[in-house]
Amino acid sequence: KLINNVLRLYLDIFIITYLDNILIYLENEKDYILYIKIVLKKLDKYSLRLKLKKCKFYKNKVNFLGYIIEANGV
Repeated sequence: KLINNVLRLYLDIFIITYLDNILIYLENEKDYILYIKIVLKKLDKYSLRLKLKKCKFYKNKVNFLGYIIEANGV
């Protein structure tokens, strides 16, 4: 619930959260770094930290909560 509150402005715009899992998605790579910076700044503001070994960046295909998510869908 805390992560949802912290990132609520971005939910379903470019972020999906579930418990302590965060998925950042976008339609183009142009804004990717900007979105990551926004999320990291918000998390830092509330002293929330990421586990780097759980993070994946620049992926076209990810396993999120047991679902394989790709550019063309789940």
